[in-house]
Amino acid sequence: MSKVSMIGTIRCQEGKGDEMAAVLATMVDAAAGEPGCEIYSYHRGPDDTFWFFALMSNEEAMKSHGQSEAMQAAMQDFMPLMAEPPQMSPATPIAALGFDL
Repeated sequence: MSKVSMIGTIRCQEGKGDEMAAVLATMVDAAAGEPGCEIYSYHRGPDDTFWFFALMSNEEAMKSHGQSEAMQAAMQDFMPLMAEPPQMSPATPIAALGFDL
């Protein structure tokens, strides 16, 4: 079974970058207990833009992602900070350095 990745861009409302960073850190903590979650990361760039990368062990893990109470609670804090809907793209990793495929 192939691993599954998700790559995304999130723009938050102007002046909310620090607040968004704190919420995203909470989301990483929430994802830590999810079965099949191998990498779950957010990266901050200029202009209150954040990038997301996740690697899950399989499609089932990706589908069940976000169903925990902790993740649902974090999403409640995340949604009002966004300037627009996040742009997320599912993918299948084909080559990597730093993790096994």
